[in-house]
Amino acid sequence: MMKKGIAVLAAGLMLTGALAGCGKSNTLDGTQTVAVMDETTNVPLGEVSFLLRYQQAQMESYYGSMLGMTNVYGQDLSGTGTIYGETAKTSLMEQFNQMYVLEAEAENYGVEVTDDEKTAIADAAAQFMKDNDTKVQNALGVTEADVEHVLTLMTIQEKMFAPLTVDVDTEVSDEEAAQKRIVYVYMSTAGTETDDDGNTIDLTDEEKAAKKQELQDILDAARESGDLKAAVDAANENRDENSKLSASETTYGADSTTPAEEVRTAADALKDGELAEIVDTDTGYYAVQMVSTFDEDATANKKDSIVTERKNTLYQEKCTELEEGHAFETRDDVLADLTFDRIYKLNTETAEE
Repeated sequence: MMKKGIAVLAAGLMLTGALAGCGKSNTLDGTQTVAVMDETTNVPLGEVSFLLRYQQAQMESYYGSMLGMTNVYGQDLSGTGTIYGETAKTSLMEQFNQMYVLEAEAENYGVEVTDDEKTAIADAAAQFMKDNDTKVQNALGVTEADVEHVLTLMTIQEKMFAPLTVDVDTEVSDEEAAQKRIVYVYMSTAGTETDDDGNTIDLTDEEKAAKKQELQDILDAARESGDLKAAVDAANENRDENSKLSASETTYGADSTTPAEEVRTAADALKDGELAEIVDTDTGYYAVQMVSTFDEDATANKKDSIVTERKNTLYQEKCTELEEGHAFETRDDVLADLTFDRIYKLNTETAEE
């Protein structure tokens, strides 16, 4: 949920009206109280159902196609015996806990929903009800007021980020954020052929030596031209499409885990423009060239990333402090009414419109 407020609202306007329900027909009583805050504020099941099914539909669209399965929320993806939907419900109730607390605390931080935002939220909620027929509305147990309040909660949550992180340290030294830029090319020594049983045939020492010599020839050409990328491009002119090499350009810093440690170690010993000797690893060979030992653009981006990470950490700490000042009790028997024997998908046609 860590997005800019206006982006979240825009996403709601475009996508929350695009849910389509599939499966057996039934009606959910969304008026039930699924949680209570401070013994006085009731959370209706319809709100939780609305956001749960919206997230479920997003997962179905993304992971369903990627993993080649349907009803992603009904699958035990972790192999622990618990379907993903139950894990998602637990996380969602934590999110509602936070959102309701932030709504209660908003006035103390000078945060309010503007008239324009209220209008946009109301329009989005009305459009959602228009885009989804009674069958879907009943299955969700959702009312227009539920949709409107969820979008309000999300808007307040986003607007609370700034005041809760106002005290974060935004100073980041060059040393802490320093990024280097390199170009490297990798030649694998893994076998590509299989035997009659389907097992990969390892390359012989002679075949590995031949590959290493190919890379050495590229490295020698790069030393003459001063450009590893150009040397790789020239070598690719004599290779078929399936065997072309790729010169990768990337940046890394002291806390990076990529590229491979052997590559970073070899690069750290280089000055701008220098090339390392071939880096020999268990899986293949690398040629490496240092482009810049201090990449200004990448370092600036890293500074922004560090500040963002600090803000996110502080935000969660502040939210936890605020949550500790409120009692939030989930009624598991009511939450159990949200099951995963049906599939929810995003109506792509409506979303595009």
